[in-house]
Amino acid sequence: MRGMALMMFLVLAVMIGCSKKEEAKQTELVTFKLRGEVVGLNAEKGRMTIAHEEIPNYMQAMTMPFKIKDSTLFAGIAVGDTVEGTLAVSRTESWIASLAVVGKGETAQLSAEDVLFRKLYKEGEPLPEYAFTNHEGKRIKLSDFRGRVLAFTFIYTRCPLPDFCIRMSNHFSKIQKTLKNDRSLDGTWHLLTVSFDPDFDTPAVLKKYGQTYGADFSSWDFATDDIRSITALADGLNLTLQEDEGGLIAHNLRTAVLDAKGNLTKIFVGNEWTPDDVVQEIRKQVRASVVSK
Repeated sequence: MRGMALMMFLVLAVMIGCSKKEEAKQTELVTFKLRGEVVGLNAEKGRMTIAHEEIPNYMQAMTMPFKIKDSTLFAGIAVGDTVEGTLAVSRTESWIASLAVVGKGETAQLSAEDVLFRKLYKEGEPLPEYAFTNHEGKRIKLSDFRGRVLAFTFIYTRCPLPDFCIRMSNHFSKIQKTLKNDRSLDGTWHLLTVSFDPDFDTPAVLKKYGQTYGADFSSWDFATDDIRSITALADGLNLTLQEDEGGLIAHNLRTAVLDAKGNLTKIFVGNEWTPDDVVQEIRKQVRASVVSK
C-alpha cells in the first residue's frame, strides 16, 4: 500500500507540475506602466490612440493605437486627457489592461490647414506603378508581378508590438506555407512586404528579417524605397505614418491584394484579418484570371 501511495503521489506531482507549466505557457505575458495623452478614440473598434511617454526597457515615446479589450475603460475618457495605466504584452498581442484619467485636457480642433486631402486608391481600380529595392538590392516594380496575384503588406523591422508588424509577418509566413502546399497554384501568386523605414531597413536587414520568418524568397520579396515614394503608396491606402523618438514609427496597418492585371481587388484594414482571409482572396483572383483567359 505504501508503494502504491507513493506512486500515486509522484504521478499527481508530475500532473500538477505539467499543468502549471502549460498554464504558464498559455498565460505568459509582461506588463508595463503606461502614461500619455489620448489623441484618438474608437470605442466601436476597441482602439485608443495614445501619445505615450517612454516605456523603460521596452519602447521609446511614440504615438500608437492600442487595443482595448474592456470597453468600460473608455468611460469618462476624452481626447486630450492625460492617462496612466497598464500595457499588457503577450507573445501574440498587446492591449491596455487598466487605465485612469490623471489630467483632463481640451480636445484639439483641426484647422483647415491641418486637413490633408489624399487620393485614396479604390478596390476594382488599377494601382499606379511603384518601384522598390528588394532584399537582394535589386530594383523591382509592381508591374513585374503582372500575370500573378500579388499580396502586399507594410512593416518596419524595429516594430516592437506583437500585434502590429510582427503579426503581419507571421501571417504572411503562414500564407506562403499554405499556398506553397497547393501545387495547383504554382507560379500564380507572389508576396511582397514593404518597409516604411528605408534608412534602417537596408537590403541586408530585410533579408535577415525575411529569414527570421522562414521566407522562401522565390515567392516573397522584402523591399523598401525612398520614403517619399513609400509615403505616396501609403497615403493612397490610408496608411498613416508618423516618426517618433528613437527611430520608431507610429502607424496603422494595411494589407492589399492585386489581381493578375494589377487591379486593386481587396484592402484588409488593421490586424483582425486571418491568413486564410488573404489565401481565399488570392485563390479567388487566380480563378478569375484563368476564366478571363
